[in-house]
This record gives sequence, structure tokens and C-alpha cells, in this order.
Amino acid sequence: MIRMIRASFCLLLAALPGACGGDAGAGSDAGPRWTAAVDTVGDTITVRTISGRVWESDRELVSEVSIGVLDGDAEYQFGSVRAIAADDQGRIYVYDAHGPVVRAYGPDGVWLRDIGREGEGPGEYKQPDSGLAILPDGRVAVRDPGNGRILFFSPEGEYLDYFRVAGSFSTGQPLVPDTAGNLTTFIIKNLGAPVLEWERGLARYHPDGTVDTLTRPDLGYATPVISGQHESSSSSSYVPYGPKQETAYSRLGYFVVGVSDDYSFDLLRPEGVLRIGRDYEPVPVDPGDAEIERERLTHNFKQNFPGWKWNGPPIPSTKPAYHGLFPAEDGRIWVHVPAPSERYMDADEQRAEEERLDQPVNPFREPIRFDVFEVGGEYLGRVSAPEGFALYPRPVFRGDTVWGVVRDEFDVQRLHRFRVEPVVPM
Repeated sequence: MIRMIRASFCLLLAALPGACGGDAGAGSDAGPRWTAAVDTVGDTITVRTISGRVWESDRELVSEVSIGVLDGDAEYQFGSVRAIAADDQGRIYVYDAHGPVVRAYGPDGVWLRDIGREGEGPGEYKQPDSGLAILPDGRVAVRDPGNGRILFFSPEGEYLDYFRVAGSFSTGQPLVPDTAGNLTTFIIKNLGAPVLEWERGLARYHPDGTVDTLTRPDLGYATPVISGQHESSSSSSYVPYGPKQETAYSRLGYFVVGVSDDYSFDLLRPEGVLRIGRDYEPVPVDPGDAEIERERLTHNFKQNFPGWKWNGPPIPSTKPAYHGLFPAEDGRIWVHVPAPSERYMDADEQRAEEERLDQPVNPFREPIRFDVFEVGGEYLGRVSAPEGFALYPRPVFRGDTVWGVVRDEFDVQRLHRFRVEPVVPM
């Protein structure tokens, strides 16, 4: 509390020469002076950025190491990467569903070993999903819903043990270890219920094997959706560019949650809530982008629900305040923020692709960029990702290093280790 009060005092003096020279943002890397409104009500501290940033300038992801080839040794060919993880030694772990296989690479990108193998016996996996994580003691955890368990290996690939998990629900949600050595995994608490009635939560496995359940925070926001239902089959989809509740779990042991109709989100820390936000300018939705998204979703729903018609609210004219929240391993929050959509296919290319796939194709795409906040709410600045940067599999964020998958011009997946660097003027 004292630190935050001092921060509030310094922010009020930010425009004065030399004010708060010892705080975040001072020194050679200080950019446009970061100013924020700081308020405390009960156990909730609000830090809302008004202007400026801590970093001197915008930043970008610059590749240091690349793993993946179009042709070559099998250990470097990726077919369908579902999960990545990195340990404190810089070793990189990849689950490729095309194997299926978990592979380990050194910090220089050189293949070290395969971990486990396909099967149903000890140390074998059947249908892993996006659950791949490194625990604080270095163990490698692999979530395998096909066999109903989470497997544990040493960094050297030796099979150690497993935890049993209920059901065989496969998910794209991450497997998240916390700093206390607990391991959390996404679950549907009422898996037998209709999709539209699912209750989401987390199962938390403790080092001794005991497990408890964490309830996913519900902010009471009615997310705009479209849906289809026929006899025992049901499906739903978010309305493109509609705001929704975004929820993630931090390695520091708490939920990060917000509704993207406003640029604000909460860190639900045990000692009290930290609410982080900033002023922002809404990004318009390109009318052509909205039209083709409506056509694409209508086509998809009609495949399963003949005669289906759009039954949700219209696609908004502006994009939400943010698309997603990504808690980093060091506690920072990387916020995926909207950018103007760009057309990357001309009309002839779009038509040819639609004929090939026999379905509508969206010729627009949105560049990936992030706002980065320190764990105390300080706004560091904006980071741009390269073209082809994927948000699935989920990137790994740690300090000024990011591990992520990029698809090149040949649609080949390559895993990169990036450094966060100032943008170099052209």
C-alpha cells in the first residue's frame, strides 16, 4: 500500500522537472512521461494510464533463434504444433500433434531429444492437447486427455509419474504451473450439459497430488453470441469483434479477468484487487471485413443446421478494447490489442481460394500487437509482432523474451525465440 501511495504522489508530480527521478520510467530508457490516475477503494487499487509510457519508444519482436524447416531432418519438421514451453535454462519444448511427439531443443535451437512416445503405457501419451508446462523444479508436464492423465518427465526426458484427470476433454487452454509448484488445468465442471450451459473452471493439482477446484470468475457480462441447435446437437460462436469476458490464470497464483467493452482488467490477487486500465481510441471495423465474417459464419452454421439464420446482434462497427489477456511468467500482463484490418488477398486471389475450399474466405487479417503492463500496473508500451505470428499455440512471455510460432510464406510453422527490441526507424 505504501508503494502505491508513493506512486500516486509521484504521478501527480510527473510534469515537474526531476520529479520522482528514481521511479519507473526514469533514466536513459524513459520515454514520453508516463502518467496515471491511481485510486484506492477498499481492497481495490486502480491504476489507469492517462498518457505516456515507460519505454522510450514502441518495440517489436526480433527473432534470435528459429527452429523449423520445410525439408530436412524429421526432428526439425513441424506438422501441427499445439503447445510450446521454455525452462529457466532456455531449453524449448514443443508438442507436435503430427507425431504425436514432444521434442526438446537447446537454447541454440539444436534438437536434444524426444520426450515420451505415443501409446497407453507408462510415459506414453495418446492424444495430448495444448497442455505443456514446465514446473518450478524443472519437471515437464504433458496433459494427455486421451489417457485421462497428466504425465511428468525430468528435463532429460525420464518418465517420473502421473496425475489422473477426469474424463477425456481436449482443450486449447494452457496448462499453468504456479510459483508454489501447483499445476492448474482447464475443466468443464458440468461436461454432460449442453454447450451453451457449460460451467468453466480450473482444477488445481498440488505437489502432493491432492486437487481442488477454482471457480472461473463471472463478471455477469452477457457476451454477444450466435448459436445453433438441432435435437441433441448444439453450437455457439462469439459475434466477431464483439466484447466479451476475457479470463486467464497467472503463474503468480491468481486470475486476470476483464470485460473488453472497456480498457480495464483486474488482477484478483489474494491481498486485494489491482485494476489496470488505460485511455484508448476505438479501432473501426472495416465494413468489408464485417460482411465476409458474417457470410463465413452463416455458411459454417448452415453446414450443421440447415436453414440457419443469423440470430445474434450485428457485428459492431468498432473493435473491442482488447482481444485477450496473456499473463507472462514474470507477472507482466501482455494485452492483445486491436489494429486496423489489412486486406492481404485481391479479389481474384480470394475467389480462387473460395473455389478451392468451397466456402467464404476472409481476405482481411489483423496485425498482432500488444500493450505490456508491469505487475504493478505501470504501462511499459506497445510491442508489434511479425507477420504470421500465431496466438495459438499460446506464446510464452518472460521478461524481454518471447517464444512463439510463425507461419512463413509457404505455411510452414517455425518456432522462434524473440527479443523485445526498440523499433528501428526505417
